[in-house]
Amino acid sequence: MKALLKQLARAMLGDYSIYRILRRSAAAGPAPLPPQAAAFDIGPVQRAEIEACADPELRAQAFYAGEGACAYACRDAGQIVGLCFYWYGERYRPRGFWPLQDKQAKLVQIITSPAMRGRKVAPALIAASGADMTARGFDCLFARVWHNNHPSLNAFAAAGWSRCALVVELNPLRLARPWRLRFP
Repeated sequence: MKALLKQLARAMLGDYSIYRILRRSAAAGPAPLPPQAAAFDIGPVQRAEIEACADPELRAQAFYAGEGACAYACRDAGQIVGLCFYWYGERYRPRGFWPLQDKQAKLVQIITSPAMRGRKVAPALIAASGADMTARGFDCLFARVWHNNHPSLNAFAAAGWSRCALVVELNPLRLARPWRLRFP
């Protein structure tokens, strides 16, 4: 039945997307780090180190780094096992999915090595990178997560982020710009 409803919706409304917008405000104070985070070394990372990473999936993320971006790595025994990237200012403006003001940034990518999944790398990386972004002067951070990506939603919740909106995009006539609906 669910598959039939999806087919019917796609036929009537075209392609669609449903995202949760998550927020972490500097005013909320420091986010709790999971106890497992003590075993990791989490901090800023340069593009060259990402490009030299042994894991091809992590290495492929290097294009997210650069001007207008803050890149963070989670290292285990000296090896990069997770990455996340925040974009701000002019770097983010062409994407324009969520309106950013000055001193705001959007977490545009987070990835964990498959071998490390289940070891709380993502919440540790999100919490530690968020604390560093706050220390750099950003007062609000945002992220966009597919509405039913429960592992990611749980990782952000564990790192102290909260839901601030639901965004639904519909493209019934394959328009140049889809219709975008925002719900609190």
